[in-house]
Amino acid sequence: MRKGIEAIKRKILEKITPTEKELEKEKEIAEKIIKKIKAVKGIHLEAILAGSLSRNTHLKGERDIDIFILFDKKVKKEKFVKEGLKLAKKISGKNWEIDYGEHPYVKTEIEGYKVELIPAYKIKTTKELISSVDRTPFHTEFVKEKIKGKQRNEVRLLKKFLKGIECYGAELKTQGFSGYLVELLILKYKNFENALKNASQWKDRKVLSMEKIEKGKEKELLKEYLAPLIFLDPTDETRNVSAAVSKESYEKFKEKAETFLKKPLVDFFYPKPVKILKKTDFMKKISKKNLVLIETGYKKIHEDVTFGQLRKFLKKLKVALKKEDFTVLREKLWSDQKKKMLLLVEVKEEKLGKEKLVKGPPAKMKEHGKKFEEKHGKKRIKLIKGQYHAKIKRKHVKAETVVKEFIEKQIKANPKKFLTKRLKKKFSICSGKKLRKAYKEKEVKEFFSKYLERK
Repeated sequence: MRKGIEAIKRKILEKITPTEKELEKEKEIAEKIIKKIKAVKGIHLEAILAGSLSRNTHLKGERDIDIFILFDKKVKKEKFVKEGLKLAKKISGKNWEIDYGEHPYVKTEIEGYKVELIPAYKIKTTKELISSVDRTPFHTEFVKEKIKGKQRNEVRLLKKFLKGIECYGAELKTQGFSGYLVELLILKYKNFENALKNASQWKDRKVLSMEKIEKGKEKELLKEYLAPLIFLDPTDETRNVSAAVSKESYEKFKEKAETFLKKPLVDFFYPKPVKILKKTDFMKKISKKNLVLIETGYKKIHEDVTFGQLRKFLKKLKVALKKEDFTVLREKLWSDQKKKMLLLVEVKEEKLGKEKLVKGPPAKMKEHGKKFEEKHGKKRIKLIKGQYHAKIKRKHVKAETVVKEFIEKQIKANPKKFLTKRLKKKFSICSGKKLRKAYKEKEVKEFFSKYLERK
């Protein structure tokens, strides 16, 4: 088995490792941009290369360059952002766009490379932190200092593995493993294979640190952080590097790590295209499930806003369905980030009974029992194991009507939100056989096919 893994590692590394010539060219362009920034008169102190290129842990062909423009911490945030953007735009020429993290930054393209120009404060320690991006230079220095030659390729392997299983990226769209977290996992476990071996043995939740965790501290950390994976940032131990990793990504990584170690295949790194179901097969599969689909329009906005609101909406919808006695088995969201957004919910029950039992007070509490009878009517009251129960009419017997009511309430409660604005303009809900109407475009078919391939 070990030989099999080594053969696959060699094969993958041939594809994902930048050549010396490519690395030289990337660093040359980065240096050229930094020189341009230094040549501009302004209140900025310096510019530095950050991100995976600065650590030489990036994948071949990524062509991403992250430049941080550093300012004195005494500069007010409004001025710091304004000056940072002004400088970034000047360097970019005409080809730029503003994107948003904790504060605005500039995205551009220079000589075929995607460049991000990010304003940040220059601080001596993370205790002086003003903006979350101020940590990044410390991450760069930490990894550069600790990582050993061959470990850079081990980082590349783990990155590509996580990309292959769709768990790479800390943005809200993916809720996966960031590049820095991958680097820390390799520094912690020494290499790709050890990282997978350890991950396959993680329990429901895991606490990690570059240093030994004191006795009793682990329990404290599990209480403090609600995330499934906790990895303390070695440059700032008040931060969980893996805060973005969702339960789904955490469990998927554990499962795929175990599967790969048992049967190593190139497919984990380069998955085969999704096999799109024929309409007849699609209809057969959905006939065995109780699915409700919400479809609405998309308007260009920052990716994290889109997926952040979609996830919060789904979370609240699950609560609403549970309140009406539906059991949510799975949920999934998707957007082409051009025209449409989809939210898919799968429930256990196709239809609930028209009536349900609600618990009342214990039989010995006569006064409370009398009020319970008055509320629901004497004919509807039953005594079950010494407790009053009332048989009442259900408001909803189908999940679809719960979903419709929930959307209408959300539109009224949050009229200014991006998602509710879209829903107010137009939305559709479909379930059962009516889902065939949604099974049209290739991307939507891929979304459904991928969802339905999991049993």
